Amino acid sequence: MSLTLWGLFLTLLLLLSVLGYVALWLSADRLAPLVIQQWVQIKAQTNESLLVQADASVRRLRQTLVQRLDQAPSGTAGRFDSLFARSPDGLWRVRPELVDTENAPTLYLHDGPHGLSDSARLRAVVSYELLREQGPALVPPFFSAYMDFVENGLMVYSRGINWGGNADAQASNADYPTMLGSDPRRNPGRQVFWTPVYLDQQAHTWMVSVIAPLDWQGHWVGTLGHDVAIQTLIDSVAPPRPNAAVQQLIMDSRGNLIAYSQLRSRIAAAQGQLQIGALKDQALEQAMRLVLAAHSDTGTGRTPDGSQWVAWSRIRGPGWFEVNALPQARVNQWVVLIWLALCAIGLLILTPTLWLLRRRVHALVTRPLQQLTRAVDELGQGRTPQPIALDSPDELGRLADAFDTMAAELVQQRARLTTLAERDALTGLYNRHYFETELARFFRDGARAGHEGAVLLFDLDEFKYVNDTFGHFAGDAMLLRVAGETRALVRETDTLCRLGGDEFAVFMPHATLDSALALAERIVRTVGRTTLDVEGKPLRLTTSLGVAHYPDHGQSAEELVSHADVAMYQAKRLGKNRWTIYRSDRNAVQAMAARLAWNERIEHALERNLLRLHFQGVYRADNGEMTHLEALLRMMDEADPTQCITPDHFIGYAEKSGRILDIDRWVVRESIALLAAHPGLPALAINISGRSFDDPDLPGFITAQLTRQSVAPKRLLVELTETAAISDLRDAERFIDALRHAGCSLCLDDFGSGFASFAYLKHLKVDVLKIDGLFIRNLPRERDNQVFVRSIIEVARGMGQHTVAEFVEDEETLRLLQEFGVDMVQGYYLDKPQEDHPVLKDRR
Repeated sequence: MSLTLWGLFLTLLLLLSVLGYVALWLSADRLAPLVIQQWVQIKAQTNESLLVQADASVRRLRQTLVQRLDQAPSGTAGRFDSLFARSPDGLWRVRPELVDTENAPTLYLHDGPHGLSDSARLRAVVSYELLREQGPALVPPFFSAYMDFVENGLMVYSRGINWGGNADAQASNADYPTMLGSDPRRNPGRQVFWTPVYLDQQAHTWMVSVIAPLDWQGHWVGTLGHDVAIQTLIDSVAPPRPNAAVQQLIMDSRGNLIAYSQLRSRIAAAQGQLQIGALKDQALEQAMRLVLAAHSDTGTGRTPDGSQWVAWSRIRGPGWFEVNALPQARVNQWVVLIWLALCAIGLLILTPTLWLLRRRVHALVTRPLQQLTRAVDELGQGRTPQPIALDSPDELGRLADAFDTMAAELVQQRARLTTLAERDALTGLYNRHYFETELARFFRDGARAGHEGAVLLFDLDEFKYVNDTFGHFAGDAMLLRVAGETRALVRETDTLCRLGGDEFAVFMPHATLDSALALAERIVRTVGRTTLDVEGKPLRLTTSLGVAHYPDHGQSAEELVSHADVAMYQAKRLGKNRWTIYRSDRNAVQAMAARLAWNERIEHALERNLLRLHFQGVYRADNGEMTHLEALLRMMDEADPTQCITPDHFIGYAEKSGRILDIDRWVVRESIALLAAHPGLPALAINISGRSFDDPDLPGFITAQLTRQSVAPKRLLVELTETAAISDLRDAERFIDALRHAGCSLCLDDFGSGFASFAYLKHLKVDVLKIDGLFIRNLPRERDNQVFVRSIIEVARGMGQHTVAEFVEDEETLRLLQEFGVDMVQGYYLDKPQEDHPVLKDRR
């Protein structure tokens, strides 16, 4: 009986051992591919993010560059010489004074046997501006952003590296893989492609380049590309310990080995193009064939000889494969060890051990995989998963740690994106979008509950003077200083925002009117005491602030902000450096109503063609011969079409609303069309508003209209008022230089009305000075005016400029101006403005 029992017991143990061995074997065959497949997919997704971003970025850059080339104004290529200069070695490079490797690209470009074409010059200018604008935001994460020229040159931005300056006269990109791979003969489909991996000696890191062929106007003109550092990707396949079970490698779709820890030196020697088939390594070759034969982005399989499990997942962008290989011998070893352990434990105590084993397997394998799967699902749905934190050194533990790291990085990226969407880039304060969102939330929730609230709007008085006088760096420094001082004054529950420019806002939810006024007083007082040392001089600005309180001053977000804005301008009208609470007084309401009414009338005039040009002759003072006409703007009165409205009634409103830009373009278009219709008319003078100095496209618009109408630029005389030019001297100089370059004549109108007028003549390169009519009226009876007019004429003659005296209304004034030597005269004594001027009929 005992033998039988022992025999039955031993038979049972043997049967259980065999069944356990088979179960372990089957479980291993299912679990091993699942684990390595999950692992390789996460690794691939982790490694591909930067490459996918680079691929998308270079496509976007190509599209943007082509659009800008197609839409470039006609004078864009002409700016080439202002940006680049030819060096003594014959290469074109960025002008030395403009070289700024931290914020702008550099260039080397060969001149060619016949010089540079207009196309090359245009591409150089447009690509320089594009990389200067977008390069600092792209580098990092990428190592560089660049454009190759088929003319043998390179425009490249890589922070802190002067590629153009480092190039010598023999520098050439003709044999670069970027150019060879973009050649239409090799790449007829014009596909974006990736270069082979290479070790960059200057950066001491592994690189790969994504290249987009650049075609424009039906021709191949170069490439656009990013260099991407992939040292982190290569290091990611290094085993955590020398005898790790899973072998990791990265290969491309042609069978080249990109990264493999055991062959680093050979991969480096082959510059990332080490063919697996040439290694005579059966295990690697079988893994490669299994991956390439599957024709799928992800998968798992066993090699034909059964020696190893192989899992792969495609790395989007360059199309490489992340490959993990788990030897079957290692799986077998694990199975045997576990089986022996089970047998040994079974001999001691079978039932409790099996129960403990079941729990252990659940704790070590099933639950971690469930946690990992649940976390992956949560991450895919946009939620933030809880850290898995298995705290184990095995593969699953490392997999959990890698996933936790990846999830944390994604959460940080989301937080950074949220910050960029809600914060002002310069000051770090909340931006206009956040301000409007918080105000809308208050009126949606807090206002219904009967809560009070207040909006404070303020800007810096005379801030434009700081920018124009000391530069935008000083202006930015002042904005940062004001933001910091004001931030210390507001409560934690208040929202301080920069709306744009020098305009700030504070939204105070749950605030009484008294607390809002107290904060307004502190802000005005603090800003007034804030100083900034600029060029060794203390600079101090003041602020004008408006307060609107809910529910007293508005029942909606738009109304509250509008009334705070009105209050701010009331503060400015009262002398600035103060705060004002919104008052719906009659004058302010009437002013706003008048402004809105005139804005509507101006809009109707533009839409219904109610604008007209009247013309007044300008004559030579010595012989009375007409030199040109001046076009004067009028608006037809809708109520009485026989009446015209003079500009002094509506130009001020047009400038405030911004419609003056449309009016100026209308005047330009109509005047040039008139010159084209009257080829016998020598010239026509037009007036341009000072607001148009801010429109960088207006000189190009004028040039385009002259070209389209075939009108010589010298026949157009552009008049700018002195006060507008001096108030925005930098933009005025740019505007005048652009028109002079186009060939137009320039006149400085109302000369003498500004402070220190003569001092500005050296900055404003104009052809004609029109003396302010204030000095011409009553000229025979005003001795001081005679001295001043004579001085203007003498200074203008010395600087090679002509003079015009306007408001000549009697013969005595005309004779006196002739004695002084003025060149031209204009006024009611000689000619009155009229729509059908006789000279237009005589000179068709």
